[in-house]
Amino acid sequence: MPTKYRDIINKLEQELRHMRSDGRSKLPTEAQLCSEFNCSRQTVRSALADLEQRGLIVRKRGSGSYLADGASASGDTVVFICEDEDEYIYPELTGLLRPQLKSHKLKLVCRSTHGGLGKERQILTDLLTSPPAAVIIEPYCNIIPNPNVKLISQLSGRGVAVVYLFTAYESGEGHQALIAEDNYGGASMLVRHLASSGHTRIAGIWRCDDSRGLERYDGYINTLSELGLPIDVPNLMLTGADRRSLLKRDDSILKAFVSGLNGCTAVICHNDEIAYRLARLTAPGIAIVSFDDSYYAASDKGAITSLAHDGRLFVDNVVKAVVAGIEHKKYKGEPAGWKLKVRKSG
Repeated sequence: MPTKYRDIINKLEQELRHMRSDGRSKLPTEAQLCSEFNCSRQTVRSALADLEQRGLIVRKRGSGSYLADGASASGDTVVFICEDEDEYIYPELTGLLRPQLKSHKLKLVCRSTHGGLGKERQILTDLLTSPPAAVIIEPYCNIIPNPNVKLISQLSGRGVAVVYLFTAYESGEGHQALIAEDNYGGASMLVRHLASSGHTRIAGIWRCDDSRGLERYDGYINTLSELGLPIDVPNLMLTGADRRSLLKRDDSILKAFVSGLNGCTAVICHNDEIAYRLARLTAPGIAIVSFDDSYYAASDKGAITSLAHDGRLFVDNVVKAVVAGIEHKKYKGEPAGWKLKVRKSG
């Protein structure tokens, strides 16, 4: 898609949000837009047609373009779209989010996708009918093209503050803020920790449908190289479907991984849930470390060395991004850093 055309779309989407909050309904004329963006009338018309097709504006012959009459963002509700609000890190995260949002007179509602593209689409479609003040969304497999991005763009165009958590969809449509992690630095920290404990052959399990997994793999493989450690050790890249099979049904994939370790004495896992299940299958002496410092890592049976965020600081940044989005302000924070919590696994 031409850069000029995309620039016009992005800037008009931002303008639509300001227009709603200011009570304005009519867009600038085509001639005014041509002058503002220094482009042809055909380019402007194509951009307006895109906005009209997505239900954000209405074009009236002889009169101009106007905001659509559909529902716009209002109220005090913040919707958090995540994989499962009742599992893994999400109960603790929402427990910290609720009081902080409440201090800004905002209430939190959670919607779970259960790792499904269709469920994510259903949730976003429902929100377009009655838009909340803001949406916090953890993308579903953000490396894979996702048609639901257009729905996020529509929400953004209707004045909904959109905050991506951990990763953002590649196209960036509807992207107002991203609360990211230092994934490269975290993986590097784990490699150096294991190397300092005498491990020289370190395997890794990573997701390849999620940019966090690729960033962590990048930090892992480059740090091995920097330390002069072997980089031809086994590593398992997990797709979304394989990951759910791995975690929800049986351990056959993990068993195959363990059988191919071939002298590796340590494994870095994409998250604590994978690490917990792996720990049940490996022989004593195999160090296992991971990310997130969840209840899987802290359990008596697992006791897994894991990386943690400062939870309150992380949530504080999420809330700042939400409030900034609602007030039509920009938020840009630094990726969240990690602190290593050493336990008996390695």
